[in-house]
Amino acid sequence: MLLGAPVEAVAFDFNGTLSEDEPLLADLFVALAEEQLGLSITRDWYFEELVGLSDPEIVDRLMQRANVIDDREVAFESLLAAKVERYCQEVRRSPRITPNAIAFVKRIGELVPIVLVSGAVHEEVDAALMGAGLDHLFHTVVCGDDVVRGKPDPEGFEIALVALGVDDPSRVVVFEDSVAGLTAAKTLGMWTVKVGLNQVEAARGLYQHSMDRLSLVAGAWFIDDLEKCV
Repeated sequence: MLLGAPVEAVAFDFNGTLSEDEPLLADLFVALAEEQLGLSITRDWYFEELVGLSDPEIVDRLMQRANVIDDREVAFESLLAAKVERYCQEVRRSPRITPNAIAFVKRIGELVPIVLVSGAVHEEVDAALMGAGLDHLFHTVVCGDDVVRGKPDPEGFEIALVALGVDDPSRVVVFEDSVAGLTAAKTLGMWTVKVGLNQVEAARGLYQHSMDRLSLVAGAWFIDDLEKCV
């Protein structure tokens, strides 16, 4: 990867990028859809239709698919709260942000301001960042409960850019794992790096690597470039 104009900041997605937790999310939503909505979905359907969307949008789509009409608001809040509770329990038991990912993010944070833009809610993201010792490193954390429209809408990235004081989105590099997130970033003209193995066909041609392997060694290609462009 060869960066062009000077880089002013780097943005990370959370689920499936910084945190290797998309399989966990799929399992949680599959279970909760059955338990609370009587809706049978598969992991494959989750990855095809829901990955990269905000938690509220995922819950809304599940309710539409289950044709929930009565007490819709109650059902929505109940499913979302149950998902947040189970997710937090799981990541406390088994953290999904790996030591290599932590090292990589810390190194980038030494060079430029870093932000996190996620469709997950703050309760989940904040707990995971604190557990990994990363909570103090991010200039801004934008979550699903901060926006009206989640990815692929670029609203979350727009909020982050304003907080950073960056006027030119092309000066920001974005690490994302989903087509929805990549679309949101590319809509604004940001540099994008495809992370992870989700939706490989849809993201063909974009860089593929797990964040865990983007350690200080495997990520040297990016760090070396970044040091020349700050």
